[in-house]
Amino acid sequence: MAGTRNTAVAVVLAALALTATACNDNDDKSAAPAAPTTAAATSAAPSSAAPATGAKPEKVSPAVYLEQVTQKTGAAKSAKVDELIQVGEVTMKGKGAVSWADGLEADLTMDLSGSPMAKLLEPLTGGPNVHYLYTKDAMYMGLGGKLLESGGPKWVRYSKADMAKASGGTTDQLQSADPVQGVRTLIASGKVTEVGPETVNGKATTHYSGVLSAADVAKATSQGMTQEQADRLKQNLDAAGVTSDRIDVWVDADKLVVKRTEQAETKAGAMNVTVSYSDYGTPVIAATPSASEAIDLADLQKAAAGS
Repeated sequence: MAGTRNTAVAVVLAALALTATACNDNDDKSAAPAAPTTAAATSAAPSSAAPATGAKPEKVSPAVYLEQVTQKTGAAKSAKVDELIQVGEVTMKGKGAVSWADGLEADLTMDLSGSPMAKLLEPLTGGPNVHYLYTKDAMYMGLGGKLLESGGPKWVRYSKADMAKASGGTTDQLQSADPVQGVRTLIASGKVTEVGPETVNGKATTHYSGVLSAADVAKATSQGMTQEQADRLKQNLDAAGVTSDRIDVWVDADKLVVKRTEQAETKAGAMNVTVSYSDYGTPVIAATPSASEAIDLADLQKAAAGS
């Protein structure tokens, strides 16, 4: 049973890892250009010199504007998320809140009813909905059903080493689940296209799109990434077997990401991810369960082997 649990959580971790493929660095850039008045203004920004009356403002490129979006969205530090993850024949849905203020902290409930692992996890979780807490040091998977009725622990604790093993060594991706990372990966493609204004989730937004290829990663440092960030991105794409990743983002007038999608072919099959963001700045409660409430994965495996 321990091996089954580990396999099931590996599927969830790997799919979540694919939703963000960059680094976890939200540092502002002091040399950022002036911002346009709205995201739907087709990346228009005032020139350094005041234009004459009636003159059109100078435009900035979509990539330059999206860099401003990373600063504004990054400064919000948290948001509610609603995501749909499809990898091959596996479908998962998630709702909750994520904070990227100081590493990843999150409180998420994943609906695994579209995954073949749901039935295997059910004796542990009590149903297809699985509660996850991400803290700075570990991930906790909520237990349910008869396990809770017996007075046992409420959580299984996954250390960073456990998560790395389950997700193929790509835990850095799990720490970059904020919307900023999807935008920075789009910028790294070096060929961002402004699709145009669209209404998403009841908000007026501007749609931006691009395709990141393996060759683009080698040039990512010229698009604002450090060498370390570019190396991590390449490692993550290679681990998932991704050679081409299409990224689309929708940005509102406040320069906040409203929606992000990714499409790619992976080792596990076609990947389609849609994440909607709302309520920026929302509190994220990811309190660490006490020692009496949680059992380490290794201890749980030993107990299962002993019985």
